[in-house]
Amino acid sequence: MSKKVSKWNWKKSLGSLAILALIGGGLYYGLSSNSAAGDDNASNDADAKTVVIGTGSNFRPFVYQDADGNDTGYEIALLKAIDDELPQYKFEIEHYEFSNLFPALENGKIDIIANQIETNEERRAEYDFSQVGYTNYDLHIQSLTGGYESLDDLKGKKVYAIAGGNAPAILEAYLEENPGAFEIVYGSWSDQVLLENFKNGTVDATLATKYTVDYTNQQLGSDYQVSDTAVNESSTYYLFRKDDEDEDELNEAVSQVLKEFKEDGTLQKISEKYLGGDYTN
Repeated sequence: MSKKVSKWNWKKSLGSLAILALIGGGLYYGLSSNSAAGDDNASNDADAKTVVIGTGSNFRPFVYQDADGNDTGYEIALLKAIDDELPQYKFEIEHYEFSNLFPALENGKIDIIANQIETNEERRAEYDFSQVGYTNYDLHIQSLTGGYESLDDLKGKKVYAIAGGNAPAILEAYLEENPGAFEIVYGSWSDQVLLENFKNGTVDATLATKYTVDYTNQQLGSDYQVSDTAVNESSTYYLFRKDDEDEDELNEAVSQVLKEFKEDGTLQKISEKYLGGDYTN
């Protein structure tokens, strides 16, 4: 496991990122310490191994900071629940830019990536995925105008995508078969800045889940529209290093808890609380 640190050593966000700022390779999202409930989890063994989990910090409703600067969201609540079931491990959260999560895992700085990661052939070749998916992540077309039901409808438009995510891979694959159909605008995530760029015409559409769009509308008072049809159907998983016995053991333990959470309704309850419905199938 990664270097031992105190349990649940949470981090505060430095603030929203500019939408068009390209993500720099290897840049760590340096944040100040922030303790949270669960620091004194009596269920952990005295010699429990510390597991460092890499995630984002401004990705509502999955991981973000509340008014007091504490980490919250679906990812955080689920990780805490899993940690409570694994006394042999102690979880600690580190915040990273999305594209830097992958090299951090490869270099041993973190032990798990937990950031709504979808599966694709390239990722499967490089990383091990949890045996169980934990969130439905069907992607729909998000816009302020509506009227988009397929990628064909985006002809001549500017489509926003987070660099390194699964959405740009979908968009890029479409452009390989339909060169010049639309323009991809790459950037980082910030709900507020993205909304401004929609309003001023910098972007026309993006790909997102329905519950992410609903949550954003509630929080920002925006009026995003979302396509009825999904352009891609997927689930999200935790990622682990390949060819690592400790990681294999960790994956087995985490996956077993996820299976139990699906069977006993725990996963559904967390989803309903943080995502507004059951998005766990």
